[in-house]
Amino acid sequence: MQKITSKHIAEICGVTRGTVDRALNNRPGIKPATREKILKAAEELGYRPDYLGQSLVRGETRTLGIVMFDVHNRIFAQLFHAFEEVARSHGYFVYLVLSHKDQAVEIEYIHNLIDRRVDGIALNPINEGAAFESLLQKTRTPILTFGNELSAHFPHIWIDDQAAIQDAVNHIAVKGYQHILYVSPPLRFKGRENIHVPEQRYAGLQSALQQHPDISHTVITSKDYVDAIHAELQKSFRRTAILCTSDIFALEVLKSLKDAGMDVPHEVGVMGFDNIDMLNYIDPPLTTVDYQVEDIGRRLADSLIRRIQGEVVPSRTIVTHSIMERSSL
Repeated sequence: MQKITSKHIAEICGVTRGTVDRALNNRPGIKPATREKILKAAEELGYRPDYLGQSLVRGETRTLGIVMFDVHNRIFAQLFHAFEEVARSHGYFVYLVLSHKDQAVEIEYIHNLIDRRVDGIALNPINEGAAFESLLQKTRTPILTFGNELSAHFPHIWIDDQAAIQDAVNHIAVKGYQHILYVSPPLRFKGRENIHVPEQRYAGLQSALQQHPDISHTVITSKDYVDAIHAELQKSFRRTAILCTSDIFALEVLKSLKDAGMDVPHEVGVMGFDNIDMLNYIDPPLTTVDYQVEDIGRRLADSLIRRIQGEVVPSRTIVTHSIMERSSL
């Protein structure tokens, strides 16, 4: 089926293409009756604007790209919904692509977004280093990062991960726990991929424990972290809290403890990180670190659009966090 263009509408209505364009784009310089006639013809013919052609003229596509690890973790789904909402309110269409924490896939999708001439990209990178940053700079496309950080060349929006874990440890200490099982499986990828967030949180753990020398700790990085936790619980006779660097880990831990017949928090405490929305349905309610991830999504979209428009945005934007105290600790 032939695509209906403004030229076809002009021929049918007996006017110039310029007149059609004025009517379709609600610009002045056209009689009301002529405007109504053109709009009616466009509707009856099923006319759709040629956005690709218009983008070549304007030098912009009114599209954004956002690159995430996945959407299995609700934290990313929540962030995307907020990002898309702001982008849509400014007239932008959003391409969502998932790297699945695969460095080659991430680069492939960045190239695909550039080939589609997106006006800007929001990126949670799994790659890092000078070669990767050079690749991004050569695209000449505004790029902001969230989650894992690159260099100051790429404005970054996230929380202070070190401070958040420090606050979590302090909260655990106030509760009287004597031992912490620190669950962070991504740390096993150190030196192989960008794990800036897990590294910052681990640095926060080390810093906080210096202020609490009476609290011992064990770091668990195994893929089979649930089994590792149960093995550690068999060895520890001190009052133990399990501090997970993601609510997703914490939910798996809670389930395994319940299956094993252990009482949370009387036998062992559990704390998560992210405050994902599904925690409203968990029993016992999970104590966690909250940082209003929707706010990150909104700020990310707003800052990216402002940078596309030529404005200077801060190199780092820190979103506040807080401890969400519930009954699992």
